Amino acid sequence: MNIEKLIVSGYFPEELLPVFTAEDLKKVISDVLLLIDTLDPIARNKKQRLSHCLLFSIPKAGGYRRSLSIPNPLHYIRISQTIADNWPSIISHTEKSTISVSRLTPGTTRAIAKPNFEEFINGRIIQSVGNRFLLKIDISRFYKSIYTHSIPWALHTKTVSKGNRTRTPLFGNALDEDCRKMLDGQTIGLPVGPDSSRIISEIILSSIDQELESTLSQFKGVRIIDDYYLYFSSLSEVETARSVIHKALRGYELELNPRKETVIDLPELMETNWYKDLKTVRFSNDQKLQRKELIAFFDKAFFHAKRVPDDAVLSYAITKIRPTVFHEKNLIILQSLLLNSIVQESRTIALLAEILISYNASKHKLDLTSIKFALEQFIIFHCDLNNEFETSWALWTMKALKLNVTESTAKSLSGSSNSIVILVCLDLKQAGLIKKGLDTSFWMTMMTKEQLYSENWLLAYEAKLRGWLKTADNYLDLDPFFKVLKDKKVHFYKPRKTLDTSKVRVAAYDEGEADEKFELLAKKISETILSKDLPF
Repeated sequence: MNIEKLIVSGYFPEELLPVFTAEDLKKVISDVLLLIDTLDPIARNKKQRLSHCLLFSIPKAGGYRRSLSIPNPLHYIRISQTIADNWPSIISHTEKSTISVSRLTPGTTRAIAKPNFEEFINGRIIQSVGNRFLLKIDISRFYKSIYTHSIPWALHTKTVSKGNRTRTPLFGNALDEDCRKMLDGQTIGLPVGPDSSRIISEIILSSIDQELESTLSQFKGVRIIDDYYLYFSSLSEVETARSVIHKALRGYELELNPRKETVIDLPELMETNWYKDLKTVRFSNDQKLQRKELIAFFDKAFFHAKRVPDDAVLSYAITKIRPTVFHEKNLIILQSLLLNSIVQESRTIALLAEILISYNASKHKLDLTSIKFALEQFIIFHCDLNNEFETSWALWTMKALKLNVTESTAKSLSGSSNSIVILVCLDLKQAGLIKKGLDTSFWMTMMTKEQLYSENWLLAYEAKLRGWLKTADNYLDLDPFFKVLKDKKVHFYKPRKTLDTSKVRVAAYDEGEADEKFELLAKKISETILSKDLPF
């Protein structure tokens, strides 16, 4: 494992705006690692430094939400070092699982690649042969329930780990300690979002896989992250497996999610009705016919989204139309349908941003007045609910489209306590897009040295470094770690970074010309969204 890759590419959650980046950390990795034991003491006779994660709420299907975590960079660098130093042992351990399709493979955009969805589907089909029943199980609140002391249990066994609690030679103890430091000393939970947690989760789950395999004589199945698909020839085998799985999970202080535990008669359906209904849709080049097809397509998508709210129907629908060239006269209808989509499924705001920004950058005519009204209503609604994902993406979309934020909306935003939202607001203010109504007095209370290790660390550091919020003292110079970052001009927020819109096709093409490139792109996009969001 390349430690620079793990720190730079595996730090921020991918759901964040593109302006949030850890790329500057590569300028200080070597300096910080040379001083790490001074900046982050591990000796038992020294007071340990603890930190809080910055939380960032994102929407899930069915109206549920998940809190992603951005650890303090000091402690993320520490755990990244521990992982990199012990990578061969980690891989040796996790590769013992015979059912995982969540293997720790180096990625291109992330340090760890996403699970292979095609391998997952193929594995389910192959493993089901000769069996009559599928047992689907999911671990309840998996990342939030992990007991950090169970990390060394998984790597070194519980008996050995309890007999030696030092960082060396048992690196599982080091991972345990590093996790607790990121969570203010708590022993329950892992930060959701960074690749370090994905690695640790695979360590624990691989040990559970091995225990199940050694205990169950008829053990066939596939696991993707914490979702198990296990196959059996009789219901008695299913009941036996349930008992064994419960016992194995309890050994690591984990429990099954009863809401997601189901037994299905085989063969199972691999594609839902709504997916089959939407995936075959194609759009004409004729403007009038294309308009009718577009409306009919979204009618189908809205219908299915209301019937199966637990599935990411609209997210899939919008990713499917990204490679489609729409006629100039159909763009107002397109933008209206997209703006209606974010009301039904709020996480589509990121996809909406991608498409609107692409068309606007290509000088296509959009109804910016309607877009501004819809986005501001969306911001006010989600700001009141402290939904940071929706609020930040909608604000940033307004910035990209150069739309002014009204005074009343700015007043609503002034009560936000989340660093992600606050930094985007300050960015819009610097860009002259928030002229009135923004009250920063509450945010000024977070601009202190003590906040550098609280959940407000990102605001306390970035807003001070950029001078967006000014204080009389130079508190960044008073903390050894953040002084290193400041001296090397490490920024976590870069206002000029733009969204990658390469997946959206807006240029005209010759009528009747087959475009194999974008057919392949559409297929790839579909597979990506399915692997991430769709439960089949």
